[in-house]
Amino acid sequence: MNVSKFNISYYQFVLIIFGVQVGIGMLSLPRNLAEIAGTSSWISIILGGLITTLLSMLYIKLSQKVPHDSFSSLITIYLGNVLGKICLFLLAIFFLYAAYLVLMLSVLFVQTYLLQHTSAFIILFLFLIPSYQLITGGIHLIAKYIETIFPLIIFFIVILFLTLKEPNIKNLFPIIKEGWLPIIKAVPTTTMSFLGIEIIFLIYPYLEKKDKAMKGVITANVMSTFMYLFVTIISFVNANPYEILDIFSPVIAMLSIIEFQFLERMDVILLSLLFMVISKTWVTYFWAGLVGFNELFKMKKFPLFVLIIFGIITISTYLFIPTFKLIGLQLKIISNTGLIVILGIPLILWVARIVNKDKFRVTTK
Repeated sequence: MNVSKFNISYYQFVLIIFGVQVGIGMLSLPRNLAEIAGTSSWISIILGGLITTLLSMLYIKLSQKVPHDSFSSLITIYLGNVLGKICLFLLAIFFLYAAYLVLMLSVLFVQTYLLQHTSAFIILFLFLIPSYQLITGGIHLIAKYIETIFPLIIFFIVILFLTLKEPNIKNLFPIIKEGWLPIIKAVPTTTMSFLGIEIIFLIYPYLEKKDKAMKGVITANVMSTFMYLFVTIISFVNANPYEILDIFSPVIAMLSIIEFQFLERMDVILLSLLFMVISKTWVTYFWAGLVGFNELFKMKKFPLFVLIIFGIITISTYLFIPTFKLIGLQLKIISNTGLIVILGIPLILWVARIVNKDKFRVTTK
């Protein structure tokens, strides 16, 4: 594949990483953190952001060590043909599974809050149509889409400020209520929310100015950390430490109370735009997984392959619609798996590089 035809700019590179990280997990993160470390858990977000930034920098370092034009060639250089293909296969499954869960959770949210009388199957089908167009269009089209909807995130930051009618800053104090142990225990939860940095390996070959890659991943992680920190603190000052534990999705709860005299059902508009923002996560994950299989099996008709996968998802949803509880359990599994992925990939590649020193001397010349 000629990567040069599908180059992405530095700005798009940053927004793709940020876009994949900030997704469906944002909706319930404040409650999940409060369950572990109370309202002091915002400190865990900073620590989690620092860890993912360091991991992202390591990803770039590993990508820069060898010349490659795709993730499959990179992982094959590091691990060899057989192990590389096995690893790529497992990662492709991981990406597809993560994309499916984010998509289905979004479908259930839309059905519950916006379209109560519409079948989940119909909502899923409507989501898959634009997703198909974006994925078959390639990473450059996905990058343009994420770039186009980025102003919506700025819009939501402003909107969330409007929910601060009677904020209680005292909810945040004392800052470290129960010591550092609960805060440290909450760090893995925050790190899971930053899942998406593994996409760096796949989009790095497409980056136009690779000398800016390190700066790009740092910028993207700072943006994600700020977004999670902002949403969490807004949630904590709007609800007391006990109330927030009973709110399934603090972000949706806050958006639902916004009203304007000149506009009815503002929540419908806001939630519709919110799920447009979240769509960038499942679209990018689907692209990553499907491209992984495409590079693995050298498929000649990629659009047809995407259509077959989407057809399987549609039929399975028609036969069985998962519940919030089931999706929640599966999300915990994929989050724990994702934690292993973002920590395991650089470790495996680094060990492989040390073991095959002579090979890398030849490769990098």
